[in-house]
Amino acid sequence: MRSQHCASIKVLHIELGRHLYGGAKQVTYLIQALDKESRFEQHLLCAKDSEISKIRFERCRIHPIRYSGDTDLMGAKRLLDAVKRIEPDLIHVHSRRGADIWGAIASKLTKTPAVCTRRVDNIEHRFASYKYRHFDAVISISDGVRKVVSPHCKGVKYQGVIHSAVAQEEYTQQPNRLWLKEKFNVPQNHFVIANFAQYIPRKGQADLIHAMRDVVARFENVTCLLFGKGSQEENYKALIDKYNLHKNVKLCGFTNEVAHLLPNVDVVVHPAYAEGLGVILLQAGASRRAVISTPVGGIPEIIKHNKTGLMISPGDISGMTEAITLLLSHPEKAKALGETLQQRIKTHFSIEKMATEYALLYEQILKG
Repeated sequence: MRSQHCASIKVLHIELGRHLYGGAKQVTYLIQALDKESRFEQHLLCAKDSEISKIRFERCRIHPIRYSGDTDLMGAKRLLDAVKRIEPDLIHVHSRRGADIWGAIASKLTKTPAVCTRRVDNIEHRFASYKYRHFDAVISISDGVRKVVSPHCKGVKYQGVIHSAVAQEEYTQQPNRLWLKEKFNVPQNHFVIANFAQYIPRKGQADLIHAMRDVVARFENVTCLLFGKGSQEENYKALIDKYNLHKNVKLCGFTNEVAHLLPNVDVVVHPAYAEGLGVILLQAGASRRAVISTPVGGIPEIIKHNKTGLMISPGDISGMTEAITLLLSHPEKAKALGETLQQRIKTHFSIEKMATEYALLYEQILKG
């Protein structure tokens, strides 16, 4: 058992996601912050050929394994073998791609304390308690997520909320509307709305397309850019065809240029029906963009209505239309909301704050 003032704490992070966004991006932020502190020796167990496996951290050692998903039993064995080889003081499980289950089993078999970070507010399986009971701590990224997961965590010693974070400096780029115009064929004088999310029903893009029909009927100089990919793409194309919105609503596909795009849009609309926290709202705030969103999941922990953004009810298309119209007609209000949101992000959602809270949690667990 280590004391709080031990020379080093060996932490093994398990992140098995393929792509470097969402939870995987948060893992990089945490590792990079803790790499600056000599008391942590960090290791990352990740899927071979994943995007995070190609990151070169300052001190953290990377251990890629072949892993194809939550039913990959050989991948689970490789994970367990790696844990035994690394011999960490503590395991931190970050992703849900089977890592929560296999990480819990590895923790039990090696008798290593473990933390699980829960990032989504999806309803849990009724047998989830059998998984979570093997963790010393189950941490949610928002109160909204905690409310979903806590009923399954009876007996877990440490439960709480540690918010996700955003790299402030990454989202303070200078605007370049000429670039936006050329890349996405946006007229120079247009008010630009953007949405960044998977094309799936719970993200609410269909509602935004419906609202755009009414917005365009009032204002011709508005463009809506939808960034993402997913199962609803063909349905969204059909809606755009139905309302003849080709000039004003564009499906732009997945993008890695969020930080470059945000300074060039006027409003981010995120009409989700469910959301763990909403990292895009943190990114929009860091870029001083006005936000229209819904009070679901962890979003109310970021957006305060009429102070740091505008709130509408999920599925309220007329409310969305009015909120967009308000900001389109009053650009000074959009600017004020963006600036106030930026201040909230700086105060409550910094990488330093997130890393400090996890460091304290690790030390608490190891102290017993």
